[in-house]
Amino acid sequence: MNNEEGKSTRPQESQFDEDSVNDVTSEGQSTHHQKESEQSVPNENTNETVDELNTKPTWHNKNVLKRGVAMLGYGFVGGFVRVGITLIAVFQFLSLLFAEKPNQPLIVFGQNLNTYLYQINQFLTVNAEVYPFPFTEWPDSSSK
Repeated sequence: MNNEEGKSTRPQESQFDEDSVNDVTSEGQSTHHQKESEQSVPNENTNETVDELNTKPTWHNKNVLKRGVAMLGYGFVGGFVRVGITLIAVFQFLSLLFAEKPNQPLIVFGQNLNTYLYQINQFLTVNAEVYPFPFTEWPDSSSK
């Protein structure tokens, strides 16, 4: 049985072999056309890579990285300033409750902390280019 199947398929395979040879030559021609089109594609890719090399992202700028690190630091410091303002508010409430008048030095210091927090927030939201304290003077405001 196996021999008969093998004999009967061999002549058919030869017919397929002739057809596949014809397909190969037609594919060979189409492959030749594909190779020509592929040769033009690398030229386009090299033009794109040259353009990409000439255009560098702005985040590679050292000043931007420096500002980013400063923003992280000021964001951290801003959290402590907020806690300080909250503690001043609690202490002022206790002062009003027991002494029936606010603590004058804490009014001035609270205003300075509020101004400092405002400067930090302006810097963090990129509304100001000036680095807050300690790179500038401490905000000094007098009580009104």
